[in-house]
Amino acid sequence: MRPSFKTTASAALLLTLTACASTPAKKPAAPEKQTLVIPAAKTDAINARAEADYNFIMGDVLSREGKSEQAVALFEKVAALDPNSAAVQMRLSAEYLKIGKVKEAIQKAEQAVAKDSKNVESLLVLGGLYSAEKSYDKAITQYQAVLRLEPKNSEAPIYIGSLYADKKEFKKAEQYFNSLLKDPNYETPHEVLYYIGLTHLDQEGAGHQKAAESAFKKALTIKPGFEDALMALANLYLQQNNRGKALSLCLEYQKQENFSPKVADLIAQIYLEDGDSEKAYSQLELITGNSESSLDVQMKMALLLIEQKRFNQAGAKLQDIVTQHPTADSARYYLAAVQEETGDMENAVRNYMQVPHSSKHFSEAIVHAAHLLKGQGKLNQALVVTKKGLQTNADKPQVYTMYASLLDAKADYLGAAQVLEQGLSKYSKNVELLFQHALILDRLGKKENMIAQMKKVLEIEPNHVQSLSYLAFSLAELNQHLPEAERLARRALELDPKDGYVLDTLGWVLFKQKRFSESIQVLEKAHEYQASASIIAEHLADAYSMESQTDKAKQMYEKAASLTTDEKRANKIRGKLRELSVKISYLK
Repeated sequence: MRPSFKTTASAALLLTLTACASTPAKKPAAPEKQTLVIPAAKTDAINARAEADYNFIMGDVLSREGKSEQAVALFEKVAALDPNSAAVQMRLSAEYLKIGKVKEAIQKAEQAVAKDSKNVESLLVLGGLYSAEKSYDKAITQYQAVLRLEPKNSEAPIYIGSLYADKKEFKKAEQYFNSLLKDPNYETPHEVLYYIGLTHLDQEGAGHQKAAESAFKKALTIKPGFEDALMALANLYLQQNNRGKALSLCLEYQKQENFSPKVADLIAQIYLEDGDSEKAYSQLELITGNSESSLDVQMKMALLLIEQKRFNQAGAKLQDIVTQHPTADSARYYLAAVQEETGDMENAVRNYMQVPHSSKHFSEAIVHAAHLLKGQGKLNQALVVTKKGLQTNADKPQVYTMYASLLDAKADYLGAAQVLEQGLSKYSKNVELLFQHALILDRLGKKENMIAQMKKVLEIEPNHVQSLSYLAFSLAELNQHLPEAERLARRALELDPKDGYVLDTLGWVLFKQKRFSESIQVLEKAHEYQASASIIAEHLADAYSMESQTDKAKQMYEKAASLTTDEKRANKIRGKLRELSVKISYLK
């Protein structure tokens, strides 16, 4: 932890209108009204000042609205009109920093200091910017300049000591901090002790941890309500896995001092990590009752309710959040997820669709919305949603796989293949894209290509259960490389021993090797796990038939035919049943 540098300068004040014109008195003898004539040079100066003032005011408005890039453009115009203003350069520095352009922020702060080298605020800001860029010596130079101007400045000494620690010059840092402690005129010794503690935490060893603990405790003795020292000490105890001590410290602090939202939040985290979500939620409620409830706290409360499966309460809280903060995309995404969980599919789709393109949740929202629309039988609408998602900001692997699965459902295998190939051109090693592409290749009858693609999946992720099982089953169907197929199937079963379809794959591989007795044992277990799967029932019937367990085979064929909705498959199974009936009659 280090002191944060200031991102705005108090010197950035609005420029005031100073130019004015005075009207000369009329001459007594003049018979006509005199016309006021202002020299051109003076008129230009007035206009320039007015334009500068206007641009500065509008830039300030844009800055407050969070439109820093537009604000920068206007402040640059002000700087061009008033090139000697250090205040404008500092304002530009602050705005560049907001949009992440640190180098530009430093350049503007340097220009401000060059124009007014005695402005303490500018020197502090420039020192902070240098510190952020790890230009520690330059930063120290700025803070030393502050001390020359203001020997009693309380911020600069702390920053200098902290920078020595950042440079790993720990002894120098400690000596500097200790010199501050010895100064009877230094007004904030508790802050010095706090930074001494942080300096020890930057160093390894139990001795340094004890020294840090001692420094934090001394800081709290001098100023019992020193929140930063309390938080640092509590986090030190947590690092030492002394959760009880950290919790007791925080709870006692809350009793003795004014309520602290930060401490309450830490208490909530401790309770949550201990699995006590009820107490964690209570702490978050205290935060909302003792201060203006932040969006972050409200979201934590909602997510805790979701974790506790209190979906109705979570939904109500999330609805409150999106009502108060319509642009809160995370709240809207989780509201949709709760609505999906509780079966309110119409509102779930609506809220998923309102997650903005800029949100980190946008791609997942598109996938969920498409999935729900597909479940409602609105396949074409789901396709439109997914296609639009890909055309905007949802250029993520999961959106390609969803789009392809929708085309697959429409039997547009060529279209699905094209979408997946487009996705693979960007995410060539994405396992789910590769796996689904292999499935589509199989649908298109390209068996060898499918096998090659499945093997590529397993090169990237050797324990991909679906690929292991699918490849094993495909080899069995082709009667190729059956020992390899068995190895793949057994590996899949090791990874997921209770998956009925994986068991079915192994059973079918054994069947193809004419190991019918072993096959029956495995397929019976598969049927236990997936009693409603027509294909497993059919395979088990085939195995029973080969072992002359005709009654069982007949029963399973009948069940397999009843379980499928594919009439073509059902007729095929009934054909096997007729053949079996003929066989039974012949045996009799």
